[in-house]
Amino acid sequence: MNISQSQGRVKQLLGLETAPHLKARMTTQWIMLIVLLSLIPAVGVEIYYFGFGIIFQFLNCTITAVVLEALVSLLRHQKISRNVGDLSAIVTSLILALTLPPMLPCYYSVVATVFAILIVKAIFGGLGQNIFNPAMAGFVFIMISCPGIVGSSYVSPAPQAYKAATLTESYSIIYRGASKELVQNQIDAMTISDDNQESNDALTMATKLLDKVDVMSGATYLDAIKSYRKQGELNRLDGHEFTSAKYQAYLALFIAYCIGGIVLMSFRIIIIRMVVAFFAAFVLIQFVMHNLYPGYFMSVTDGLLIGGTMICAFYIMTDPVTNAGTSKGRIYFAVLLAFLIVFLRAFGSYNDTVAFAVMLSNACAPLIDVLTKRRAYGIKYRGKH
Repeated sequence: MNISQSQGRVKQLLGLETAPHLKARMTTQWIMLIVLLSLIPAVGVEIYYFGFGIIFQFLNCTITAVVLEALVSLLRHQKISRNVGDLSAIVTSLILALTLPPMLPCYYSVVATVFAILIVKAIFGGLGQNIFNPAMAGFVFIMISCPGIVGSSYVSPAPQAYKAATLTESYSIIYRGASKELVQNQIDAMTISDDNQESNDALTMATKLLDKVDVMSGATYLDAIKSYRKQGELNRLDGHEFTSAKYQAYLALFIAYCIGGIVLMSFRIIIIRMVVAFFAAFVLIQFVMHNLYPGYFMSVTDGLLIGGTMICAFYIMTDPVTNAGTSKGRIYFAVLLAFLIVFLRAFGSYNDTVAFAVMLSNACAPLIDVLTKRRAYGIKYRGKH
């Protein structure tokens, strides 16, 4: 708000500054900072169970995003400090890094970030104007463009995976093009050694068990069940215990994202009823479809813990820019997203389709706003027009 003084009177020149004229204490910068801090538990879990690759992916995405934000600010004659200082680009970079494979070569993560920041965010007008979630759009772009290299760069989780995927090994794979199969096999063998309780030194035992590993290198659970899912034979697979070494990473990530979500809700950064609506719809749809068609649909527990369901519920779906703008619309948006995740996972061509479901829901958000718009004051009250 601009204020000037003329002939002893103070005037408010509202026309010289865009709304809102009343400034909230919780600025965009503070919101983004809280989001970043709330993701620290998830980053810690990723390092412990997947190795140090996420650190380099985050650096790649962050440096690229900051440079692009500065370049766009220069081209638009805007303050670089304001656009970069709101931390929105860094939040996008961290979420993108959490979804990208930890062993992905650096230029792929850079390309994904360029698409997210330039094509999805900047071209639409910058922060607050983009239609699609930038991080999910960048992930979908690189996944569709390079499915082979993206799919082969994942790491199957294992306790103390950071001992195999060390900073040095991860750096060599991501920046120097070193072979990632050895590290992936070591991590797979670490899971076997931990489950068999044959040694307290997981890394030593992993080297001895490399010839016993009979799984796809770096294959995640969704990779492993892909052929069964397409044939409608998921019910033939044995159940699994999420406290075992092979699957406890998914339980740990579930807890980490829940902690982050509680932090966001305590600061009222995300809408609680939207999150509740998403989980209620997801659990109901997953439960019904699993019992009706167990060969195609995972159980409720698997659906919640495995894949990107939790990060979607707390950090992606709740993005105020790309979801619906009305109170009812946000509930419908959450239900639609839950429905799409369940069904695209069952019949989609990709292993985890959360990003695709998010973008489809983003595309439907304007229509949801139209269908749930508020009634104009004085229109159709008590039968009057």
